[in-house]
Amino acid sequence: MRGILSVILSVCLLFALLGAKSPDEQGGAQEVMKELDDFGKSLSNWMKTLDNLGSQFTTLQKSVDDGMLPLKGLDKTIKGNEDKLNSIASRLEALEKASSAAGVKEMLDSFGKTFDVLKKLLSDLTKRVEDQEIKSAVLEKRYQEAQRPLEPIKKAIDELNKLMTDKLGEQEKRIAIAEEHIKTRVVAFESSLKNFEGQMKTISDLDMRMKKLEKGGSAVTGTATTEVPPAAQAPVGTVTVKVAEGTKTVEAVKEHVSTPEEEGFKAIGDGFYIRNVDVFLFGSSSQIKGEIKNLSDRDWSIAAFSIRIFNAADMLLFTQDFSVKTFKKGENRTFNEIISGYTPVEIARYEIITKRRY
Repeated sequence: MRGILSVILSVCLLFALLGAKSPDEQGGAQEVMKELDDFGKSLSNWMKTLDNLGSQFTTLQKSVDDGMLPLKGLDKTIKGNEDKLNSIASRLEALEKASSAAGVKEMLDSFGKTFDVLKKLLSDLTKRVEDQEIKSAVLEKRYQEAQRPLEPIKKAIDELNKLMTDKLGEQEKRIAIAEEHIKTRVVAFESSLKNFEGQMKTISDLDMRMKKLEKGGSAVTGTATTEVPPAAQAPVGTVTVKVAEGTKTVEAVKEHVSTPEEEGFKAIGDGFYIRNVDVFLFGSSSQIKGEIKNLSDRDWSIAAFSIRIFNAADMLLFTQDFSVKTFKKGENRTFNEIISGYTPVEIARYEIITKRRY
């Protein structure tokens, strides 16, 4: 359409230019052509606007058609419902024509009888509910009456429970105080026991020294001599023995060898001895030190021993193993072990025993 209008305007412009003879007419024609050109542009814009409106109208019509599709389905549904309603109405009309007034009255009588039965059942149910409420009230009253004789017993039980609780609390306090006294006495007893052990050790050392003095010391000569005057026969620490040699009597001087017990050692089995064993406080634990001597019949690559710790009730608290490497026959070695978690106050006694040897 826009192309046709452009052609028409061009033809009109051409005829107007050809028909103009004078310059004035040509100038007027140019003005007219200019106006026509402006009009053509405006008309072209109008046509564009109309085209846009046409496309929008087409889009709108398509949207309306799409929206009408559900309405068409709804229309079909409405028509189907109308048909069903008409069918139901026709059936009702037929039923009304078929039923007489006597039939309706009979129906009403039957319904009335049924209603009377329902009323009677409801009345019976109401009466049962009332009877049950009365029974519940009676049972509640009897329960309360039965509970009245038990109230003094309950009260006595509560008072006895409270009294027992108070007594138990007092007993626990007394037990705690007694435990504190026992602990204090145990600590004092252990301290006294330590002092007693120290005194016994001192007495044992004095007894050992007295024995040594009685036996004449530990001097040795290690040689055999002929008979000498009696004043020179008994050196300190020696034993005189007479030996018959042919027709002569020879007195030999025999060396006195001290026993391990005389040296302060105690046997722990298998030819091993210990001495100078003491327990020291080591932080929150204990430290046990001492000497151990190999008086067995051979050298050992490894000799294993075990320390066993007991409390005042003679209950085993702790076991600590240790070993001595390259332990030669006759050698004296020291040991130093930590007893973790137990202070000297908690240790009543200890044992050191042999275990294995390689």
